[in-house]
Amino acid sequence: MNPVAQRTHILVVEDDWDTAEVVASLLENSGYAVTTSSNGSDAMKEIHKGDTDLVLLDIDLPDQNGIDLLEEARRNTHLPMIMLSGYGKEMDRVRSLESGADDYITKPFIADELLARIRALLRRVNWAPLSSTKLQVRDLVLDLPRRQVSIQGHDLLLTPIEYGILVILMKNAGKVVSHRDLMNSVWGDDFSEDFSVLRVNISRLRSKLEVDPRQPNYIRTVAGKGYTIPI
Repeated sequence: MNPVAQRTHILVVEDDWDTAEVVASLLENSGYAVTTSSNGSDAMKEIHKGDTDLVLLDIDLPDQNGIDLLEEARRNTHLPMIMLSGYGKEMDRVRSLESGADDYITKPFIADELLARIRALLRRVNWAPLSSTKLQVRDLVLDLPRRQVSIQGHDLLLTPIEYGILVILMKNAGKVVSHRDLMNSVWGDDFSEDFSVLRVNISRLRSKLEVDPRQPNYIRTVAGKGYTIPI
């Protein structure tokens, strides 16, 4: 059994009882602790308890849209969150990523794919380079042991994906990191061709880092190549 799974608590937010039962059984059989919520109100109460490690969040909930719940949660937490939605809803995918989702899975999904996405996201949450304890570029500081980012002394609340992107770019400050290398480092091989996901997360990062995201000083685009943080 995966030792990480044994200490990981996953919240499944799904109003369809059959789907919730199937997902919960799959996760429990893989060693995860699972709590289920059938609506947004109960889900937020579970999130506020502070003992959840990852959230699987359905978009279609009876009391509110799952994306609205995601945006509400993102004001106070960097919890890893994977959105679930029905087949063919491309706009849901875009909105989910723009609103702070770390990943997005279309239903119906393959069990092995769901587990792989969860494991990959948890690895990104727990990963940090060992060669340094602090990275700094001008007023931007990344404290690796604390997993905390600050700019001009003000702490920033980043999602696991945003944090992962920033770690790679700051460790390569002054160099251009290609789209492919950044995708492979943060998401893994499964997402190597989906550069739109990267662009959405870069845009979110800029909105948190930059005075004017349209004229970035920290994360700059190198046309046709990738991104760089100038020294």
